[in-house]
Amino acid sequence: MSKILSIDIGSNSCKLVLTEKVYNTLEVLFYAEKTYAEPVRERITSETAEIVENQIKNLIRDFRNVENEISQCNIAFGGSSVNSTIIESSIDKLDSSKIISQDQLNLLTKNNPKINSFITKSTAHIIPLEYSLDGMVGIRHPLGMHTRKLSVNNLYVNIEKEDIDIIKNIISNAGLSTNIIVSESIVSSLYLLNSDEKEIGSLIVDIGAGSTDYCYSKKGKPVLIGSLPVGGNQFTSDLSIAFSTNKDFANQLKFETSCTPENERIAEKVIIKQEQTSKTFEITKRQISQVLKERAVEIFNLIRQEIIDTLGQENLPERIILCGGGSKLEGMVPLARYIFQSKTRLIDTKNIKFLGENLPIESMNVISIGNYVHNLDIKSEFSLTSKFETPNSTSNISSIDSAKIKVISSNIQNSVKIVIEKIKTMFKGK
Repeated sequence: MSKILSIDIGSNSCKLVLTEKVYNTLEVLFYAEKTYAEPVRERITSETAEIVENQIKNLIRDFRNVENEISQCNIAFGGSSVNSTIIESSIDKLDSSKIISQDQLNLLTKNNPKINSFITKSTAHIIPLEYSLDGMVGIRHPLGMHTRKLSVNNLYVNIEKEDIDIIKNIISNAGLSTNIIVSESIVSSLYLLNSDEKEIGSLIVDIGAGSTDYCYSKKGKPVLIGSLPVGGNQFTSDLSIAFSTNKDFANQLKFETSCTPENERIAEKVIIKQEQTSKTFEITKRQISQVLKERAVEIFNLIRQEIIDTLGQENLPERIILCGGGSKLEGMVPLARYIFQSKTRLIDTKNIKFLGENLPIESMNVISIGNYVHNLDIKSEFSLTSKFETPNSTSNISSIDSAKIKVISSNIQNSVKIVIEKIKTMFKGK
């Protein structure tokens, strides 16, 4: 029931959550969000790091008013920082009279030397998809079975080392160290999909501010992740350009209009304030909706085509689950349902509360990070842990001189010998 601190760094804001797992229930002990002075790109650079760092420091300052003991946090990456590939690994000439052990499975995942083949990337997740035993494919859980050749297709999820270093530096400057580093897409799919959805084939589409990330899961495992450099900010930009208005007003229009023009009344009009002038003009809500629809259709079609190109037409998802701030736009759910011809829903946040209030849909990524780390089985699962030096204050052994250790050891041995001789003498006397 240990407490876990997680931070989600987005394009418009950063979020911090403190969670605790009580039996099988995830409890939120602290939650806070800080919006940047101005949006940053979906990948944080050295130029924009200061904007993010200032708000991270503000978050941690507020957190310290509640909790002072925790010094480590877990972080997640999304967008173009993350990519994946599937690689086959195998072990030959096994003793078929012995059962397959967890150590052998770890050789194919956690201890696989192929992890070091990604020069500019660090591997955050290695997910075994399907095992093969002596050519028999489709084995999910080979523990306890027998084989001479054990093979597996592993999904390697990698994160750019440069991006990790930038975020670690930001966290360090804010007074924390980083612990577990994960992919947003992976942890969200594990937390937000129910067991049936993971089995039949389901797609999570996370429409954030700077990018749209997606993760497709089937047969209980994530099998494909990806990202598009298009998010909620692009919807705002489209409206701003199309109607020559400033982005603040365009953002307001975005949330007042649906993505389905056919649902907007033709006669309903909106007065547009023209950028950098005092002029105004009228347009219909249907015109605004048409601009939003074109961008949403583009996002869903690009993701759909990527699944077809990578996994085949027969593996299109049975379920679509939308999350992220952009998914709150009215009409997103029916539009996704139409494009994918699949059942579609918005993620449910009713059971996630802080101080009695439902947390917003945008908080689900940072909640997913905490849930993942609470459930992480270090013995059987691969994890990317940030390396940091242990302070001298945490270890007294290294500061003791070796000669003193020998003296202490000798004194202990002599004391033990004296006690033993006394015991022998006592028994001889009887």
